[in-house]
Amino acid sequence: MELARVNDENINDLYDLNVKLAESESQKHLFTADRTSYADAFLASTPACYGLLAYQDNQPIGFYIYNFKFASYVGSRVLYIEDLYLIDGFDGDENKSILLQHAVNESQSENCCRAEMRVLKEFNIGYDLISSFGFSEIKKWNVYRLDL
Repeated sequence: MELARVNDENINDLYDLNVKLAESESQKHLFTADRTSYADAFLASTPACYGLLAYQDNQPIGFYIYNFKFASYVGSRVLYIEDLYLIDGFDGDENKSILLQHAVNESQSENCCRAEMRVLKEFNIGYDLISSFGFSEIKKWNVYRLDL
């Protein structure tokens, strides 16, 4: 598996994989993004988010998207994994581990105090695998959301 940061040459690969992700989760009706909104988010001079694409034989097979949050008590950055996805046939633990390890390495190289992700209970990537990287489930908070 080869890895590449999202850039203007591969942004369409990321978009297409996200369409597949929405379809695989039976949530295509919720996918309202367009290619322009992806370019605006990832390729702006101050990006809203970053991404890493996974390729096998020059074909896109997966990605993870992340951004940075701020941990106010420790005054440090937090790498937040927004999405992690591998297409069927490439979604084994070895490939998931490669993407998770990259996220851990990225958070360390960016001097983050921690890495975080929310995992949709119905579509998790494997609690045992996530835990093997040192992630622990946080039960202290409930997540609330306001859709605008």
